[in-house]
Amino acid sequence: MKVALFVLVCLLIVSCAPPPPNVAALRKQIDAMMEKGEKEMMAGTMDTTMVQYTDDAISMPNNGPMLKGKAAIKEYFSKMMSMGMKFTKVDFVTQDVKAGGPYVYEVGTYTMTIQMGTMPEMTDGGKYLTVYELGADGKLKIKVETWNTNTMPPMPGSGS
Repeated sequence: MKVALFVLVCLLIVSCAPPPPNVAALRKQIDAMMEKGEKEMMAGTMDTTMVQYTDDAISMPNNGPMLKGKAAIKEYFSKMMSMGMKFTKVDFVTQDVKAGGPYVYEVGTYTMTIQMGTMPEMTDGGKYLTVYELGADGKLKIKVETWNTNTMPPMPGSGS
């Protein structure tokens, strides 16, 4: 009797557990977000991309201070673009997606070609980590992001 009751309680607990996340569907949503971001970066606009961020999002850009909140992140990207930075090629490649509870994380790599004024185009590659928050509506929003380049800066005394 005790064993049957124990099994019944275990089955009840397991049946109440939320279903495992559908990582393939989440990755499809992330791929669509990345594709939209690529297009908007090359078009020089980030307005509709900003909808993909939570209001309290945090961005930790390479070689810069932490940005807190959607408004600060938008200002950062607007300043870059107003200085004449143009992206002529942007490619994000998702390497891995994991999900647990209300959060999903993506690890990926990027390659982008940048043009600044009269300087020749420069291609950069690096890696990124993005943490998404899964809303009750099933939509992902960027909660935390960080990225950094694979390019080493010139070292003191290297003549560069």
